[in-house]
Parts: sequence; C-alpha cells; structure tokens
Amino acid sequence: MLKNVQLLNKQECQVIAYLADGLTHEQIGKKLEWSELTVESRLEEMMRKLNMSHSYQLISWAYLEGVLK
Repeated sequence: MLKNVQLLNKQECQVIAYLADGLTHEQIGKKLEWSELTVESRLEEMMRKLNMSHSYQLISWAYLEGVLK
C-alpha cells in the first residue's frame, strides 16, 4: 500500500495530520485559509483516491504508512 502515499500531496498529508490532532473541519480550514466546505471536499477527494469511506480510515492509513508518527 506504500504506493498510495504518492497519491497524496504534502498539503493533503497536512490535512490528515490536523485531523489526527483532533481539529475540526472548521479549524483545519482556518489554518489553511480554506473554507470548511473546501476541507470537506478535499477529504472526500482523498478518501476517493484511497478507496476509503470514512476520515478515520485516512488517519489509520497514515499511521500505517508512516505519513504520521
């Protein structure tokens, strides 16, 4: 599954890191200067790329792949 890491850019990995830290979509948006809707859209896009249906799966995947430590 390591090849999947290459599907995400640095900013997308940062979004997952913020999620793992417990930030809400609104808080992530403020940090990245995005709207809450943009955060939600990006998360949906990431989940689609990785064939996942829940954001908690992104966090679990990121730890397993070494994206998060």
